[in-house]
Amino acid sequence: MAEDRVSRRYATALFESAKAEDVVSSVESDLVTIENLLANDGDFRAFILSPNRDRTEKIGLFDKVFSDRVTALTSRFVKLMLEKRREEELPTIRGDFSELRRAAEGTISATVTSAIELTKDERKQIEDNLSKKLGKKLETQYFVDPSLIGGVRVAYGDFIIDGSVRGSLTRLRESLRQDTLKQA
Repeated sequence: MAEDRVSRRYATALFESAKAEDVVSSVESDLVTIENLLANDGDFRAFILSPNRDRTEKIGLFDKVFSDRVTALTSRFVKLMLEKRREEELPTIRGDFSELRRAAEGTISATVTSAIELTKDERKQIEDNLSKKLGKKLETQYFVDPSLIGGVRVAYGDFIIDGSVRGSLTRLRESLRQDTLKQA
């Protein structure tokens, strides 16, 4: 919980600086790149997150790998994180930064899961309907989960709209169970 507050403060400071320099999308892209490297390169991750490595070694490696690939603001920020021994917070900060950007743009993140791959027209229809309902722009990710049997499940914020066959069957089963318990 305390780490969440710390990462939120760092993300807020970075977002405000990026907004002032008009490089919000570039910084977010940089953070995604760094997060992906941490997630996918075990050697890099082990080196950066190792408590036994010297700060100057870590900063040197970061400079070597990213000096020409990230904005100056991102570079300064990550070096600060390394100096303050907060490198493990980088993925959380990236998530918080993206949330702040979406809030500033009036955008909401939504996840659409379907039993089969949706067509371009079906995706557009879902996005248009949801955008109209929420009054916000959408950033939508699509996933396929055959266990849904049919239909779609849409998740955004703290809400889930479950229009899947599996969801309907689950609700029906729960309703029948409740009816049975009332009769007993």
